[in-house]
Amino acid sequence: MLLILSPQTSPRLDYVCHVIFECVLGLKYSIINDEEKYKAHTDFKLRYLPKSNILFENDIRRQDEELLLQDKPALAFYMLTNYEEYLPDCPKDQHGRIVHKQSFVVKHQFHKQATVQRIALEYKNLLSKQKPDFQWKGINYRFVPTFDVDIAYAFKGKTFFHFCGALGKAVLTLQWSRAKQIIKARHQQDFQDPYDVYNIERQLCKQHQLQAIYFFLTSDRTQYDRNISPCSPYFSELAQKLKTYATIGLHPSYHSKNQNDIIKEKNTLEEKGQVKIQYSRHHFLKVKFPDTFRQLIEAGITDDYSLGFYDRIGFRNGMATPFPFFDVKENKATNLMLHPLLLMDSAAVQELGMEEKYQKGITELIQEVKTVGGEMIALWHSNFMPLGSRQLELFKETFKRMC
Repeated sequence: MLLILSPQTSPRLDYVCHVIFECVLGLKYSIINDEEKYKAHTDFKLRYLPKSNILFENDIRRQDEELLLQDKPALAFYMLTNYEEYLPDCPKDQHGRIVHKQSFVVKHQFHKQATVQRIALEYKNLLSKQKPDFQWKGINYRFVPTFDVDIAYAFKGKTFFHFCGALGKAVLTLQWSRAKQIIKARHQQDFQDPYDVYNIERQLCKQHQLQAIYFFLTSDRTQYDRNISPCSPYFSELAQKLKTYATIGLHPSYHSKNQNDIIKEKNTLEEKGQVKIQYSRHHFLKVKFPDTFRQLIEAGITDDYSLGFYDRIGFRNGMATPFPFFDVKENKATNLMLHPLLLMDSAAVQELGMEEKYQKGITELIQEVKTVGGEMIALWHSNFMPLGSRQLELFKETFKRMC
C-alpha cells in the first residue's frame, strides 16, 4: 500500500493518483495529511508538495503554465481532463474542436510521448528504491485496430435520389468513367464497390487474431453525415457481417447535440445490427467538455474512443492506457472509460505524408507504446483507402507493423 502525504485531500488529487498509481502502475494507495502516521508507515510512501493549486480548487480558471510544469500530479490532471477545453477562450475550429496547434499539449510537445505514463514510471523508479524486490505490474502492449464506417460504400446502398444526383453531376462534369461506375453499381449484382475493403480488414484481423472495433454512423443524411441509410439492406448486412469478427460501436453523428440524439442513433444501430452497443467514437472527433461525455453516460455508453488528434498523430492526453473521465465542472470522476486514440489515417497522412517521414513517425509511435505499455489504438476509414489506392497499401503495412 502506497501512502501519500498531502497538505489536503480533494477529488482531483484522488483522481490523478488513481490514474497514475492504480491504472498505470497497479498500486493501491491512500492519501493522508497526518505527518505522524506518514512517518510510522513502513510500506511505500510519497510526500506531495504542490507548486500549483489546481488539485485543490473547485472552480475552473486559467492556470499558471510554469507552475503546472513544475508539479507532476497537477500537470497530469491538466492533461487527463482536457482542462483547457473548459475555458471560455479556448481556440476552436469551424467544427467546434480545439485548435490542436495552439493547445497546451502541442505547444509543449507533450503529444510526442505518453507524458502522463512517463510521470507514472518516474514515480515507479522512485518507489523502487524503497522496496527493490517489489514485483510491479508488467508493461504490456496491445494493438487495437478500429474503423469508422462514415461512408460504407462509394455507390452501393445509395437511394434513388442520390443515384440520380450523382449520375447527373458526373455527366454534367464529363466524368464518363465515374458515370459508368454509378450505373454499374446500380444494376450489376457483382459490382466491386471501391470502398468495399472489409474482407481485407477481416483477413488481417483473423491472421493476427485481433478483435477489431467498427463504429457505425447511423444518423439521417446531412452535409457532414453521409453514410448509407440504416434502412438500406446493405447497412444491416454489413453490420451483421462485421460483428462476426469485431465489436460494433456507435459513431454519434456530427449533429448529435444531446443524449436523446445519441440514444436514437444507438437504438437504430442495435436494431439494424442486432447487437448491444456500449462503445462510441464521435464523428469528426467532435466533442465538447463536459457535455458530450455526460450525454454518453446517460445513453448507456461505457467506453469512448474519441480522444485523439484530427491533424497529427500522438498522445492527446499523455496516455496509451484507458482511464476514467473526470467531469471538471462537477469536480468528480465517472465510470466512463476513455481509450486514447493515437493514430487516425487521414491525420497521419496530413502530418507526415505517405513515405519516409510517415514510416519514421509510425515507428516512433509504436515504440513509445511498447515502452510505457497500453493500447495501440489506430483508426482507419474504408472510404479513405479505396481498392487499388496507395492508402490501402499503407494501411496493410501499418497494420502488420502494429501487431
